[in-house]
Amino acid sequence: VNSYIPGIGYQIFGNVISLILGLMPFVFRLSQAKDFEQLATHSATELCMTAFGSNGDILVLSMVIISFVVRVSLVWIFFFLLCVAERTYKQRLLFAKLFGHLTSARRARKSEVPHFRLKKVQNIKMWLSLRSYLKRRGPQRSVDVIVSSAFLLTISVVFICCAQLLHMHEIFLDCHYNWELVIWCISLTLFLLRFVTLGSETSKKYSNTSILLTEQV
Repeated sequence: VNSYIPGIGYQIFGNVISLILGLMPFVFRLSQAKDFEQLATHSATELCMTAFGSNGDILVLSMVIISFVVRVSLVWIFFFLLCVAERTYKQRLLFAKLFGHLTSARRARKSEVPHFRLKKVQNIKMWLSLRSYLKRRGPQRSVDVIVSSAFLLTISVVFICCAQLLHMHEIFLDCHYNWELVIWCISLTLFLLRFVTLGSETSKKYSNTSILLTEQV
C-alpha cells in the first residue's frame, strides 16, 4: 500500500473548482454588464475594467486582486484537505483488500503478498490482531473531522439553495452567490459520494462472511 501511487484526479478536480470559484465574480460581472454578442466588439482593456468592477483605480484593482488570491487559496486549502481524506480512505480500502488476499493462495500470489494459513489458533490470533491493527492504521480523528465538516457544509449549502429556490425561483440564477452555492453543492456532493463508496467497500472487505465465521470460531 505504501508503494502504491495514488491518482491525482480528485486533486485536479479540486484545483479546477478553486479556480472556477475564484473567477466566478469576474465572469458574473461581465455577464451582467454586457451581452455575450457584444463582448467581441469591446477591447481587452474595457473587458478587464468591467470584470474588475473599476474604472482604473489602482486601489480598487489591488483590492480585487488580493481578494481573488485569498479566495482561491482558501478554497484550494479546503479541497486539498478533502483530497487528503480521499487518499486516506483509498489506503484503507487497499489495506482491507490485501488483507482479504492473505488467506487465499491464488489471490496472495496475484497481489504479491504472503499466504497466511489459518491452521493453528496462534495463526488465527495473529490474523485477527493484524485486522485490528490495520483498521486503526493511519490518521483517524483528523480525517473524520474533515469528512464530518464536509458533510455539514453540504447540508447547509443544500438547505440554503432549497430556501432560495422556494423564495425566488424565478430569479434564482440572477444572483451571484446562488451560482457559487450550486458549484459548492455539486463539488462537495461528488466528494461525499466518493467517501461513502470507499467507506462501504472497506467495511465489506473487513466484515465478509469468512472473516466473521473465523472470528466466531
